Amino acid sequence: MKMNRRNAEASLKAVALLLLVGGVAGVAIGIWAAIKVIREGSSNSALAVIGCIVLAFGLCVWTGTELWQKKRRAYRWAQILLLAQIPDLSFPGFAYQFYTGLTLCLAWMRETSSTVGFQFELGSAIKFRISSEIESFVWGVNIVAILALYLLERSRGAFEPQVESAPSR
Repeated sequence: MKMNRRNAEASLKAVALLLLVGGVAGVAIGIWAAIKVIREGSSNSALAVIGCIVLAFGLCVWTGTELWQKKRRAYRWAQILLLAQIPDLSFPGFAYQFYTGLTLCLAWMRETSSTVGFQFELGSAIKFRISSEIESFVWGVNIVAILALYLLERSRGAFEPQVESAPSR
């Protein structure tokens, strides 16, 4: 079933907005954290990690802006960023979660007993930890990221067809 151009543009704008607003929130939180680290005189390594986080969310802002303007080059970056937002993983020694804007995560968790549940978060976050303190098991997927990836794929009709230039002689 092919999506008409108007629906394709609406889907593209929705994905762009998710990346753009979530990226701005992530950059703002990162800058706030960097200011706090500087004021406390913490280590430069903490500041470097925060810098990487701000860059990741800045990429989301750039990609969302470029998608909003229907620039083809942002399509691949949007795919990468959305794919990175799908898993929510935690097992002894390791934890990973990344989302922009919001997440609705369907997860299987094992602590004292096994449970399946939903987790809803509004905001933006990156969690990447390698630590012996992590003991929980969480295997989840971000349903919002899966839906956004689906909408992105369906929005291909919103881009103008590329005009091939004639070969120069």
